[in-house]
Amino acid sequence: MNPLEVRSYPLRDVVLSGWREKIAGRWHYRDLAADPVWRHGWISFDAVTFNPGDGKVYCGLNSLDGDLLYRFDPEQAKFEGLHTQRWTDAFDSKIHRTLLLNPQDDNFYFATSLLHDADQQHEASGGKLVRYDWKQDRYDILGIPAPHLYVQSIAMDYSRGIIYGFTYPAEMVFRHDVGTGRTRILGYVGNAIMFAQPHNAVVDRHGWLWGTYAETRAWDETPGPTPIRLFKYHPEEDRFHWLDHGLARKVEREQLCPDPPTLLKAMPDMTESRHKQDYGFCDSMVYDGGRYIYAGSVAGVLSRIDIETNRVEKIANVMESGRLPALIFGPDGYLYGGGGMKSRTALCRLDPRTHQLELWNDLVDSRSGTRPARIHELCVATDGTIFLAENDNHERSSYLWSARLSLL
Repeated sequence: MNPLEVRSYPLRDVVLSGWREKIAGRWHYRDLAADPVWRHGWISFDAVTFNPGDGKVYCGLNSLDGDLLYRFDPEQAKFEGLHTQRWTDAFDSKIHRTLLLNPQDDNFYFATSLLHDADQQHEASGGKLVRYDWKQDRYDILGIPAPHLYVQSIAMDYSRGIIYGFTYPAEMVFRHDVGTGRTRILGYVGNAIMFAQPHNAVVDRHGWLWGTYAETRAWDETPGPTPIRLFKYHPEEDRFHWLDHGLARKVEREQLCPDPPTLLKAMPDMTESRHKQDYGFCDSMVYDGGRYIYAGSVAGVLSRIDIETNRVEKIANVMESGRLPALIFGPDGYLYGGGGMKSRTALCRLDPRTHQLELWNDLVDSRSGTRPARIHELCVATDGTIFLAENDNHERSSYLWSARLSLL
């Protein structure tokens, strides 16, 4: 296996203390926001996108001070703030997922997420849909699609000018038509006893939006054998197809390639996740542009979905500590994935033609010995450098990371 060179890039480097002792399960959001150390220092890199137009990495943050978007220059190893505080309010605390670069107009599209408690929901206007013209350094607020709710992630049908989004904590899917500025709630995807939390969704070449939903039985609170399932929605039909199957699970034996040899065989310790059981919760999706959507699960399983038949095939169990929230195709045609929890993170690479799977466990900066707490998203530059977004570190500010294979 090719050796991997890993580097970390702190934007802020604040030591944090007291999460387990006094904060977790005790503080309100307003306590976090009022504490100067946590307000400034507790940042996450939740979204990263490489822009070939300027060769820079655009970074969407979790930052309680509303400072949510930065540009990273790989050659200079320097960050530049893009001044979102021009338009954020007190509750715009993160760009959670899917910082999309639209090939039609070369602008970025994203949405804001909120962290407030229920007692502040009427103070918070709701997550915003935003367009950013990186050449003109101009932001346009496209609207608040679901008042008082935040936007967990978006997907975009570029040719039709449609933005789809998923809300939280009440889980709904909406459709925003950029040309008319009209937004509609299309349906709900969660239920009273289980989050669907699609994390991110994709649109295929036929115009279908693919995501996940939680089964709902108002007369029965017992989960069935497939509590989390796939759906697809088409704007011309303007209706959902609710499928009765979901993504692959860790215990399933039939798969396309062997597990990496270092993998634990037991279910990972998911005590730091909302999803304690492996129901096939979707952690990430990426589309290859042709026949397949690739999906990572919260339990660390990699699957693929055949868009022509709706069939799901398990590829392998990949992340031994759980979580596979980062998937992208690189310029070399390989599928790259990142994930892990509790500072046990990993990077994988799959050849989709041969199903050859490589895994680099235990990401660590060899210069400092520092490890990422988690990996939330990744992107690949034109030169093959992989950039990884660290999030949810409760002991220090999260960093941007890079990984480079010595022999590509």
